[in-house]
Amino acid sequence: MLQETVQPEPVSAPPTSSDNFVGALNALLGVENVLSDLPSRVFYSTDIFTPGVVAELVIQPRSAEQLAAAVALCTEAGRVVIPRGGGFSYTSGYIPVAENSVIVDIRALNRILEINPQDSYMVVECGATWKQVYEATTSQGCRCPYFGPMSGYHSTVGGALSQGSFFLGSTQYGTTADTVLGLKVVLADGSIVQTGSGAATEYATPFFRNYGPDLTGLFLHDSGALGFKTEAVLKLIPKPEHARYATYAVEDGAVGLGIMAEIARRGLAAECYMWDPVMAKTARDRATLREGIKSVSEAARSGSTLLGGLKDAAKMALAGRGVFDGDAYLLHVAIDDVTALCADEKMRLVQEMTRPFDLRSVEPTLPRVVHSTPFTDFLEFEAASPSRRLPTHALFSHSNVAKAHAEMSAYLDTRKDELGQLGITWGSICFAVGANAICIEPLIYWTDPQLALNDRARNLTDIDGLAENGEVPAARLAVKELRANLVAIFTRHGGVHMQIGKDYPYRQTRKPNTFALLENIKAILDPAGLVNPGALGLARAPIPSPQ
Repeated sequence: MLQETVQPEPVSAPPTSSDNFVGALNALLGVENVLSDLPSRVFYSTDIFTPGVVAELVIQPRSAEQLAAAVALCTEAGRVVIPRGGGFSYTSGYIPVAENSVIVDIRALNRILEINPQDSYMVVECGATWKQVYEATTSQGCRCPYFGPMSGYHSTVGGALSQGSFFLGSTQYGTTADTVLGLKVVLADGSIVQTGSGAATEYATPFFRNYGPDLTGLFLHDSGALGFKTEAVLKLIPKPEHARYATYAVEDGAVGLGIMAEIARRGLAAECYMWDPVMAKTARDRATLREGIKSVSEAARSGSTLLGGLKDAAKMALAGRGVFDGDAYLLHVAIDDVTALCADEKMRLVQEMTRPFDLRSVEPTLPRVVHSTPFTDFLEFEAASPSRRLPTHALFSHSNVAKAHAEMSAYLDTRKDELGQLGITWGSICFAVGANAICIEPLIYWTDPQLALNDRARNLTDIDGLAENGEVPAARLAVKELRANLVAIFTRHGGVHMQIGKDYPYRQTRKPNTFALLENIKAILDPAGLVNPGALGLARAPIPSPQ
């Protein structure tokens, strides 16, 4: 079995805080934007799955200039600095490994700086959410090609660019990285670099990414290890006004994967994804889906005409939860285009492609709600549930995905009874990403009262409750082992990962010279190793000397 990524050992060093350091941050950012209370520090030091070493401070800069100056203050004082966006990492992406860490919450940098439909780009600060981006662009008749993750109500642009992300629009247009034309990035010393055509010394227009080496790509999917993204230039396309949807019941998962691959290769769908029978039943019973079905009046806007949209909405309401009855896989397709003729033709080709397999067509409630009302505050619905959820994933070539899916399924079946005694269950989603990849994402569910006390909907941590639940539950330990074994299976089939963070085995699976090049780049950009040490398997910062 592939070894799990070895995280850097937590640093236990004498306190290095000083009145001068904290005072300088207070003067720069304002006292209200320098958080030193324990509940805040615990909350910001914990991701969806893993509690980290508790940070020394959390800072909330209000501008790119403040962020650059604050990063320089911190690194000059020997502090580790860690970028954090919406807080949805589940791979230790922003959790500290050193006590002398300062977490930089970038969410106040959330302005839409420019929307330029004529030149097909926008400029946005990286603390903006994908919901903000979507609403600002669609009001002007345009949209990003990839336009956000499922968590886009809260997730930030910068977080998705650092971690890697896909979902809305991704079957046709790929990941976040495929939507980016340029960046502004604050480096460890507080200096700011710009990439793309907007980095010219004069006559600059940020409309093109590749003028010389692709420096933009250097900072994408870096897990925040190379710098702090403050601005992003994103591609725009005219908003597709005509949408079509389909859902098919598929008895054999391998057949569904083959259909997904062909839809992706031919560029027919904005989104194409498949839920296994467990996920279908789970979705049927969860509050988030029921709330989504209540939004059918909003979904009516996606119809090619108002009347057509209202008819679709009525059909959705009549179908209700019954759409998810049965034990089959559910293959969901969302198609959009700028003309009704093209949307209809794409749907005809999908129907023609599926006909030889004699699939049962069911009401496409889910893809319609997800695509046409894309950003729901699902945290409010999930906060009441004691169930925890840990996603694990990998992307595969079309020739390898069925083999990886079969081995994953066989392995999980062997553990079903054993893990069932701990209350651990799972389901999986497969998603076509661009023309040449399919993601498999098993989601593991269990009950964990300790992590439930970190309320991500309200940015709160119950310190007393955490103290009462100090021991790590056996179920969480089993979930951690289950994830490590799944990652090992995925690696054997050539899987690659988004959200590398500090948990996926990036360093262990790279050829030595390739990783050495990354280490050399890191050393140039961050010579003291103070920017999010441990991410991507890069070395942690040295232990600071007592002051």
